[in-house]
Amino acid sequence: MPEERNQFVDSMRGVAMLLVVLGHTMTGCTAGAEESFLFNIVWSLQMPLFFLISGYVTRYSRGISDGAGLWAYCKRRTLAYLLPWIVWSFFVRGVVFRESAYWNVPWLLWHMDTGYWFLASIWTISMVFGLSVFAARKLAKDATIKRQIFTTLLYLVGMGVLLGIGWLAGLSFFAMKLTLYYMPFYFAGYLYGQFRDRILSAKWGKTAVEVTVAVCLAAWLFGMTRFRLYSLPDGGAWILLRAALSLAGCIAVCGLCKGFFGGESALRQRIAAGLSWTGVHSLEIYLVHYLLLNLVKSAELPPIGSMRGAALVLGNYALTLALTALVVKLLHQNRMLRLVLFGKTK
Repeated sequence: MPEERNQFVDSMRGVAMLLVVLGHTMTGCTAGAEESFLFNIVWSLQMPLFFLISGYVTRYSRGISDGAGLWAYCKRRTLAYLLPWIVWSFFVRGVVFRESAYWNVPWLLWHMDTGYWFLASIWTISMVFGLSVFAARKLAKDATIKRQIFTTLLYLVGMGVLLGIGWLAGLSFFAMKLTLYYMPFYFAGYLYGQFRDRILSAKWGKTAVEVTVAVCLAAWLFGMTRFRLYSLPDGGAWILLRAALSLAGCIAVCGLCKGFFGGESALRQRIAAGLSWTGVHSLEIYLVHYLLLNLVKSAELPPIGSMRGAALVLGNYALTLALTALVVKLLHQNRMLRLVLFGKTK
C-alpha cells in the first residue's frame, strides 16, 4: 500500500524543521546562543522529534514481506537519503562552494557532524529497521505480538552491531554516535504507530494518553529549567537523562499540538497547511537552508541576550525561511534536479 499523507504528522515534521532552522540561526548569528533557555528548548526537541516522527510514519509504509519487498525498501531509502547526502556533500559543498574538505572522504566520514549527518543517520537506522522487520516476519509469520518482540530484539542486535563498528572505527565514523543516540527515538515512534489504534480504542486509552502528555510536559519543563541538555556530559547517566527529557518534550508537544491542529478555525487551518508544506519538504529545507543562512548572517556576532542579537535572529530567521521556500519551489520545477538533489520522483 502506498504511503498516505497525514496532515498532522506532516505538520509536526514541519514544526521540527522550523526548530532546526531556528537553532542554526541562533548559533550562526549570535554569540552564546547555546547557553540560552530558548536554545535549550529548541535543541531538546528538533532532532528527537524528527526521528520520533520518522519511526511513527512506518505505519503507513509498504510491508516488507519477502526479499523483493526488502530490496525495494532499501532502494527507496537509499534514493531518499543516501543519494542526497552524496550529492550535497561532494558536489554542492565540494564543487559548487569549493569546500575542499568535502573531497577528503576519510575526513568527511569521521566528521559527519560538519555536514548532512542526519541523512546518513536516518539511512543507517532505516536499514537496521528494515532488516529487523523482514527477519521478524520470517521468524513469526502469523503472531503479531511475537513479531513485535522479534523486531525489537533484532533492532537491539542491530544497535549492538553499530556499537561494535563504532568501537572499532570510532564513534565519530559515519555519525555512529548520533545514530545510536537517536535510534531509540525512531523505534519509540514505530512502537506507538503500531499500537496507537489499540491504545485509543481501549476503555481508558484516551485518558491514559492525556495523562501521559500532562506528565511528560511537567517533567520536560522541570528538566529544561535545571539542565542545559546541549552541555551535559556524554556519560551513561547523562545520556539517559538527556534522552528521557527530550522524549518527554516530544510527547508533550505532539500531544498538545494534536488538539490545536484539529481546530476548525480558518487561522488554525492556514497554520496547519503551512506547517504541513514545511513537513512535506523538510528534507529539501534541511539541505538548502544552512547555505542560505550563511549568505545573510553577519561576521560580527552580538550576544544572544542583547536587543541587536534578538533582532538579528528574528530577521535572519524570517529571511532564511523565505529564501529557502523560494529556492525549494524553484528547484522542484525541474524533474531531474528534484531527483538528483532531493531523491524525489514527484
